[in-house]
Amino acid sequence: MTVGLRLFLSSAAFGIVISIAYWFTSREIVGTFLLGVMAFALCFVAGYMIVAEREADLVGDDRDATNASAAGELVGTYTIRSPLPLGAAFAITAVAVGIVISPTIAILALVATLAFGALFIIQSR
Repeated sequence: MTVGLRLFLSSAAFGIVISIAYWFTSREIVGTFLLGVMAFALCFVAGYMIVAEREADLVGDDRDATNASAAGELVGTYTIRSPLPLGAAFAITAVAVGIVISPTIAILALVATLAFGALFIIQSR
C-alpha cells in the first residue's frame, strides 16, 4: 500500500502546486478550480487508502517481489458479456450533457446512473 499511497500523495502535491502556479500566471478561476478538484480527488483516494485499506498486503510493497510472485493473484470479478458498462457510460455522459443543457436531463441521467450502479452490485453477487 505504501507505493500507491506515495504515488497519490505526490500527485496531489503536484496538483496543488500546479493549481497555485496556474492561478498566479493566468488568474483564471475555472482552470484553477479544476486543478484543485484533481488534487482533492487524489487526496481523497490517499485518505481512503489510509483509513480503509490499512491492512492491504499488496505485492508491489514487497521489495523482493517478482512478476511470478504476483501471478494468479485474485483482483476481482469481471463480467465479460454484460451490457451494464456501456449503459453506465452513456448514463454518466448524459449527466454531463444534462448539466450543460437541462437540469431535467441531468436528474434523469443521475437516476439512471444510480440504477446502473445498483445493477452492478446485484450482478457482482
